Amino acid sequence: MNRTSALARFALFLVKVQWIDRRATSSFLMGITIQTALLTLGVWKSASAPGEALAMATRSALLTCTAIVFLAAMSNVQNEFRYGTVERVLLGKVPFSQLIGVRAAATAVVSSPAVVVPFLGAAVRFPDLFSATTALLVLQVYVFLAALCYQSTLLLCQFRNPGTAVVWLRMAVLFLGLSVVPFPGSATLALFFPTGWMLKVAAAAHGTHPASATAAATAAFVVVTAAWTAACRLGLGRRTLTAVERNLTDGTEAV
Repeated sequence: MNRTSALARFALFLVKVQWIDRRATSSFLMGITIQTALLTLGVWKSASAPGEALAMATRSALLTCTAIVFLAAMSNVQNEFRYGTVERVLLGKVPFSQLIGVRAAATAVVSSPAVVVPFLGAAVRFPDLFSATTALLVLQVYVFLAALCYQSTLLLCQFRNPGTAVVWLRMAVLFLGLSVVPFPGSATLALFFPTGWMLKVAAAAHGTHPASATAAATAAFVVVTAAWTAACRLGLGRRTLTAVERNLTDGTEAV
């Protein structure tokens, strides 16, 4: 119980730290705020039906939050070198992979305004969207953001210039996972990503058999998210720790 309480306090501390980091880049925070407001306004004006509004709100939240997630992922490990605390991290009681996981969850929590506001705008526009399905979709957004932050942290540690890789990663999420620009086969390709199943949940909410379709899409979302996370953990976890140790012994400033 004491360990659980200590981990909870540690998680809250990391949420505070992540918020301070995001607030420190005030121009970025202002840009995200304006983008969230404009996307929510777009949902309000463009959506003609509840299902369409739910899908647009999902895309809007992820469009904004992926920028936050990738910014955090780049700094999750680099900051330890920048601030000279990497030794304490490696020698601490919290395992390195678990620390990255808690930080990823904290990043998802810090993204709350950009997550909630588009869904709130859609629900105000269509009051039927004040429902369990909308709450489920919001929860899936949080889970996806935490998983994406964890996965991208491990992946970006493999690059000397992670900023260059972020551009391609974000394009993959937006164009392949969210079908922002539809093309033949894009809907099928999106199902290889958790985001494709989130859009299925949004579509199922107002379909012929909403309960069964929502349950099936949610189960697929869990499976795909777990598969991507496990693949990154098994494929990159040890490589990441090795890269951190190599850069620590070589005196490199960042991973």
